[in-house]
Amino acid sequence: RVLNADVIRRKEKISQTELAKRANISRTHLNRIELGVADPSLIVAQKIAHALNKNIYDIFFIKDVV
Repeated sequence: RVLNADVIRRKEKISQTELAKRANISRTHLNRIELGVADPSLIVAQKIAHALNKNIYDIFFIKDVV
């Protein structure tokens, strides 16, 4: 689950459309990831992190693994 990508994106004042372009993914897919409806592949997670100039661990983490 993505917990920080949308927070970081908004803080940086980047639209979903712009981030999707930078990450070379569709805006719809990015939206589904941010909403937690879709899980990104490792490659997509890396693309999003790179597009935000962040470490993948700063953006994606697992919550409450039991």
